[in-house]
Amino acid sequence: MEKTEKEKEVIKTALKVLDQLKFQYGNSEEELEFMDAMYHDKEKMYDGKEWSYYTVDFFHNVFDIPKMYYCIVDAETMIMKGIGEDLGVQEVIYNKDGKATGTKFISPSFPYDKQ
Repeated sequence: MEKTEKEKEVIKTALKVLDQLKFQYGNSEEELEFMDAMYHDKEKMYDGKEWSYYTVDFFHNVFDIPKMYYCIVDAETMIMKGIGEDLGVQEVIYNKDGKATGTKFISPSFPYDKQ
């Protein structure tokens, strides 16, 4: 199925941030074609707030075993907020120029404001 312009924009945003973070992801033509942006409307998120967002699934090799991760892109601001994984979310940290510089792990087991 052909991706919409919005889906292409979301995927482009996610790839840009992953590259800034030097986060390894499968970037073969097949793996890039697999990436899809899925919209989620007003759901409670890891920060305790309710917001609309897109997810973009991708593969990250852990010990040469491809594992599924997903990027979380805020639908309103089009800023990538985090990288979802099995155990929680790696929240993206940006510098004053808006460049992704690192991540902070957010566990679903503890209140967001205490991490």
